[in-house]
Amino acid sequence: MKFLFTDAAFSYEALRAVAYTPYDGADLGEVVATAATIEDGDLESWYSGWYGLAERTREIADRAREAGHAESARCAYLRASNYFRTAEFFLVAGQPDEPRQLRTYRRGVDCFRQALEQSTISWQPVRIPYEGTTLDGHYLRAGAGPRRTLLAHGGFDSTGEEMYFAAGAAALRRGWNCLLFEGPGQGAALRERGLVLRPDWEAVVTPVLDFAPTLPGVDPDRIALLGMSLGGLLAPRAAAFEDRLAGCIAFDGMHSAAEVVLDALTGVAGGADPLETLESALADLDAQPTSLRWLLSQAKWTLGASTAGEILERLRESDLSGVAQKITCPTLVCDAEADHFTAATAQPQKLHAELTCPKELMTFTAAEGAGEHCHMGAMTLFHQRAFDWLDETVPAQT
Repeated sequence: MKFLFTDAAFSYEALRAVAYTPYDGADLGEVVATAATIEDGDLESWYSGWYGLAERTREIADRAREAGHAESARCAYLRASNYFRTAEFFLVAGQPDEPRQLRTYRRGVDCFRQALEQSTISWQPVRIPYEGTTLDGHYLRAGAGPRRTLLAHGGFDSTGEEMYFAAGAAALRRGWNCLLFEGPGQGAALRERGLVLRPDWEAVVTPVLDFAPTLPGVDPDRIALLGMSLGGLLAPRAAAFEDRLAGCIAFDGMHSAAEVVLDALTGVAGGADPLETLESALADLDAQPTSLRWLLSQAKWTLGASTAGEILERLRESDLSGVAQKITCPTLVCDAEADHFTAATAQPQKLHAELTCPKELMTFTAAEGAGEHCHMGAMTLFHQRAFDWLDETVPAQT
């Protein structure tokens, strides 16, 4: 789906930004007007355009808050948070000045917290004990009494704040509590604590499952897990080693991280040997298409890898071969027909085929406007279908 830009990566990330409009994460006119000021494919132009929009929107929120208009402030802070995230996104691919990247990230987090402080929903920031440190999270409570609770995390580049738009707001509307959290390689864990991604994701989810029942309103027997993007591999990995989950959603399904990255290299860097191909692309990173430039730069950062060999080794560790069969809870594998990461190598289908638990493969099509990675541009459709599955899988009453 081409959206506002010819550059494929710019097009998708602009679509991703506007996709959160139903949950006050963007305004279409603001996005279109900002895109018109950005030079297609130019990383600095991308940053300045989105950062400028984020700052202007934050100023709107500040004025509304100071004037006592809480709802106006809430909406503007949420948009600003998403715009700051969008501004930061390609900095890693542009070999950024580190203070600029961290500053932009922190502004987005601050706007998100300001938004929830202006909201009437029950919200609390949480710190989840984890191996001598803590993981950041947001707990959203849907109402009084013990309720079903969704644990939701991202993947290769997501933040806990983005997961509010991707899962949290929709969960609340349907009466689900939601605990949004970040693991190593994500959000504050990566940026503030230097924790890089680990393949044994059960070591992350188990402490979260230990912590969740200490929160008010969480029914420990009705907890489901959702992982977004690479989280569509990480969440099933955790579910294979945790019997406390009542359900799992792979959003979207992924079976092998190495297959995804190596497929992205096909026909770009050349070479039949995976390591040589990766080395070739890294050696001339600035000459690569924006999408590949970002993907490989993000891989080095998220995985804590400095060489092609280290990247490939760590990617190969994130593989569900021989693991998916161990999952016992009902599992929904989502599939996007035109997914630029997973479609060519049939990642959702491979994961679904190996499952022996109660399972469903749910395909979203381009004709529905939902065929892009993680169904960007069709979030309300995704939420309708995914939460309907959850409602039918995890009973509202015990």
